[in-house]
Amino acid sequence: MPAAVTCSVKCRPHYRLSAPQPPAALELLPRAQAAAGELRAARCRSPPSLSFAWACDQGDSPRAPCRSPPSARRARAGVAGEEAGRSDFAAVLLGGAQSLHAIFRDELVRKAFYVAEAAHRGQMRASGDPYLQHCVETAALLAELGAGPSVVAAGLLHDTVDDAGLDYGSISEQFGAGVADLVKGVSNLSHLSKLARRSNTASRTDEADRLRTVFLAMEDARAVLIKLADRLHNMRTLDSLPKIKRQCFAKETLEIFAPLANQLGILNWKEQLENLCFKHLYPEQYEELSSNLHQFYNRDMIAAAIRRLEQALQVSGLSYRSISGRHKSMYSIYSKMARKKLEMDEIYDVHGVRVILENKADCFTTLEVVHHLWPRIPGKFKDYVNSPKPNGYQSLHTVVLSEEALPLEIQIRTGDMHLQAEFGIAAHWRYKEGLRSCSSCVPEMVEWVRCVVTWQCESLHIDHPSPLGVGSSPRATCTFPSHSDDCPFSYSKQYDHSGPILVILLENEKMSVQELPQKSKILDLLKRASSYDIQLSLRLNCHAVHNLNQELKMGDVLELIPSTPCKSGGYMREFHQMSDHRLAASPS
Repeated sequence: MPAAVTCSVKCRPHYRLSAPQPPAALELLPRAQAAAGELRAARCRSPPSLSFAWACDQGDSPRAPCRSPPSARRARAGVAGEEAGRSDFAAVLLGGAQSLHAIFRDELVRKAFYVAEAAHRGQMRASGDPYLQHCVETAALLAELGAGPSVVAAGLLHDTVDDAGLDYGSISEQFGAGVADLVKGVSNLSHLSKLARRSNTASRTDEADRLRTVFLAMEDARAVLIKLADRLHNMRTLDSLPKIKRQCFAKETLEIFAPLANQLGILNWKEQLENLCFKHLYPEQYEELSSNLHQFYNRDMIAAAIRRLEQALQVSGLSYRSISGRHKSMYSIYSKMARKKLEMDEIYDVHGVRVILENKADCFTTLEVVHHLWPRIPGKFKDYVNSPKPNGYQSLHTVVLSEEALPLEIQIRTGDMHLQAEFGIAAHWRYKEGLRSCSSCVPEMVEWVRCVVTWQCESLHIDHPSPLGVGSSPRATCTFPSHSDDCPFSYSKQYDHSGPILVILLENEKMSVQELPQKSKILDLLKRASSYDIQLSLRLNCHAVHNLNQELKMGDVLELIPSTPCKSGGYMREFHQMSDHRLAASPS
């Protein structure tokens, strides 16, 4: 993350004053204000924030839930005729979701909705909204990606284990092991996230990078997507929390979750997360940049460029799916200005036009048309079609000089490339809709994300050079959704690569992510611990360690317990909860 900008954000004023506003939090579902109002009167309130550590020690959601058992909450809900009000609210909420996303009519998804409604009944978020609203908004984000019933159902149930007392067995019995595994996976990621937040992992860039790789290596890629959707909605509703807690969540999100969305190729979510973090971490710079962008951005120029390009493509006989204006995200502008010490009018891609075409050949023909319409700015052409980014992104980028003497970036891509750019690994859920089922795409999606994990492991350490050769950029050599047989980054369950493994070390109520060579043993990790010379009890993934020469695997968690235990904090509770979920899911 770039350092905070200490100087004012400058730009020379422009005579066009119309500009897009930064993206606001999208309310996907009706608020059902009348029903919500009845519920707010009964909500439980958390005590005021006492310290930064306390504030960061809370859960992943901006909420103030009642902590009594679900049965007690349901009993209270029936008092004073409130049961009917709650049912009305649930019906409105479900109806709103169904009007936007047909998948909410699926039998499995509807069943998950009613189970989540019963489990979270009586729980309220800090904003005053019923907790069920968050569950539905999270599931709706997944539905927007095109997720299938199992993933959307898991999105509805994602907090029932941690915040409503349901267990793995109960979910598995009602929805099957597939949904239960996803819910368990999201819960595990949430506990790791809490441990990382308490250890301030986000402030250590290398360790934050490693933690993201552990996230991908430990759980099903779909569980990671559910966790990202959960975090995105939490960030959209962060305003109701105290400032210190908002900044704690925003810092972790900017360093861990936004880059994770980028690594998985979901650029839409990545930009939303970054902009929301920017707003909460640097509010003054955010407001100043927003005001300056409003003055600088030239909508008329974009509209004229679109008309000119449409006419040129029609004359050339080229068909296209769409031509639209775009502007660089707020946080991307801020980052580039801070990193390169630029003013806004020195950034070449603030103004942009995106062209979506039918096939790859038309992309290059359209590029020639663009270069005939406007003069090129030298050194600003990028061919991501023939050389995709590691996350699978493909597009042609060129910057030209408009009639108004302003730089204009033109992005050119096919429809499939656009799906990949917007939805990343989840593009399979939308890829060629109607030609194949969503479930048939899941193995390819997971295989591709494993390829990403292996590529990350290969490029983690200079002692393990990329098999692409000296001087080559570390990127995947095959494009999403599949890879060739001779791809050097192809994944195997044994992680058959020469790169390091990443292991989590819990020591003195702190968490760290350690990088170790392949075939490292527990003793090798123990030698890195600051308390190595103290008599310790060891647990690996919550099992007692009897052999210090046992080999470690990617994502293992080693816990160091002093012979004289100190006062127990929340760290071990989080890890033990995570381990309990794993044990519950393990075959007997």
